[in-house]
Amino acid sequence: MFNTLKALFRATTEKPPEPNTGRPVAAGLPMGISQEDLEDLRLDGRVNIKLIGLRAHPDALFRWNDDAYHHIAAVGHVDLGQGAHLVRFYLDNDTWLQANIENGQVLEYKLFDFYRVAHLSDTEFDDAINGKDKQPDSIGAQTIALTSTTEEARSCTYQRVWGNGDSLWSPPVVFEEQVMTTESVSARHVTHHAMLYERPIEGAERMEYLLLSAENDGEGSFMVVHNVGVDVASVDIDAM
Repeated sequence: MFNTLKALFRATTEKPPEPNTGRPVAAGLPMGISQEDLEDLRLDGRVNIKLIGLRAHPDALFRWNDDAYHHIAAVGHVDLGQGAHLVRFYLDNDTWLQANIENGQVLEYKLFDFYRVAHLSDTEFDDAINGKDKQPDSIGAQTIALTSTTEEARSCTYQRVWGNGDSLWSPPVVFEEQVMTTESVSARHVTHHAMLYERPIEGAERMEYLLLSAENDGEGSFMVVHNVGVDVASVDIDAM
């Protein structure tokens, strides 16, 4: 199972585990990972992310304000096993920055927007994650068409990244996230049934991602979230 998840999240570097440095564990971060390892990102901190080049490409659905600093209101942690982790920094503008970590090394960052959120009944949630009807544009479908939420009427098509590329439908990947907030006494647990999609941004040498996820917060709330995002370089992250 670990090898499958590791491949899905593009963690490909094989290194022995890093020794425990004895550094204190910041809220929400994996053991052995400090905020210094993550460009000083931390719970209750602030961050500015520069994506100036994205402004020149109107084809992108993802939009970003390069000038603002945003409060990090929550931190999520997904333990993929054997030294592989995802750490998610949830910002006050309904976006989140994800770090993909393996053996103490940050491999990449992606910035996502909660582009569209729909609440589901428990029956609808079960249908979504099990793919009983395998409807077009459902989680696990080979392609997903996403309609713009702006006044501009257009739709973008994303190709599935995970699973068998020849299959019309692949089961979503399941993982558990522990989320800490500034008000948390203990972590909140969220179960994700997710599938990653991508498309090239017209006129740009970069991809736009769609992470489609059915989520169960363990407290009776079910939703499906279309997260739209792009890659972010570590040098473009200014945290404090």
